[in-house]
Amino acid sequence: MSVRKKSSFLFLLVVIAVAIFFLALSNGAVSIAHRDFWLALFRFDTANQSQQIIRTIRLPRVIGAFLVGSCFALSGALMQGVTRNTLADSGLLGINAGASLAMAVSFAFWPDASSFSVFLVSLAGSFLVTLLVFGFLQFSKMGMDPMQLILAGVAVSSFFTAISQALTQLFNLQQDLAFWFVGGAANITWKQLTVLFPVYAIAVFFAFLLGKSISLVNLSESHALALGGHPRRTRLIAFGLVAILAAIAVSLVGPVSFIGLMVPPVIRGVLGTDYRYVLPASFLGGGCLVMLADFLARMLNPPFETPFGLVIALIGVPFLLLQVRRQHL
Repeated sequence: MSVRKKSSFLFLLVVIAVAIFFLALSNGAVSIAHRDFWLALFRFDTANQSQQIIRTIRLPRVIGAFLVGSCFALSGALMQGVTRNTLADSGLLGINAGASLAMAVSFAFWPDASSFSVFLVSLAGSFLVTLLVFGFLQFSKMGMDPMQLILAGVAVSSFFTAISQALTQLFNLQQDLAFWFVGGAANITWKQLTVLFPVYAIAVFFAFLLGKSISLVNLSESHALALGGHPRRTRLIAFGLVAILAAIAVSLVGPVSFIGLMVPPVIRGVLGTDYRYVLPASFLGGGCLVMLADFLARMLNPPFETPFGLVIALIGVPFLLLQVRRQHL
């Protein structure tokens, strides 16, 4: 595909993202007049209830949904690029479970923690699992074999999930964590977004800068070295960014899986393996997917909430089985 067509595809994704954004923002359990909708965005009246719904409930929720989707999809693209494994995903490899365990610990022992403190705890958990999974693979004779990568991730994920559930029962956190554990965007607030956005923006910026390096690593070790690449350094930076992106998303909505597994392969099917375009396209595609999933989830049975993680899982499980079949695992 030519550079012009790749750029056109990115532009199309931007248009789709904007369309889904306004669709999700303007529709919900409560009908909002078009006039109040636009006034809420540009001339907000704090005394108007309809405008408050748009400005204080729907807007942070939709923005948060895009942020979460872009984090998970971008982390999946990074991992799949540097491991050359289409099944690499922060959820499937247990990184989300590590972050969620850290979150459960913070809810149990530090219930009044600030949004940034919660993110730091989540980041510590995601870094821990990243080190465990890929540290194990460094000492494995088979290297980053797809089968071993998935089995190591599933083992670590199951272990940390079991501990999280035990803490939930022990400290009576069922009500606090039930909706969060299955992926719900209803509780995202402006305060959380304000605190996390600078970290998010920096992580996304550096991820995009890795595009050329990841393209070289994705070819092979020998090609990357021959063309002046630094595979080990690229992997180290990529894994660090994956841990940060996963921690941001998990601290907002919980350990949602399959987003990073579904979006990057579809994007590569269209754009090829040039990660200078795959990374931003995955970023946009993931944001679109979660915004749409969250919109569909809250419109299924209004005014009751359905976590968007359930909608993602309905699509993600068949997609995973298809990918496994292609890998001949």
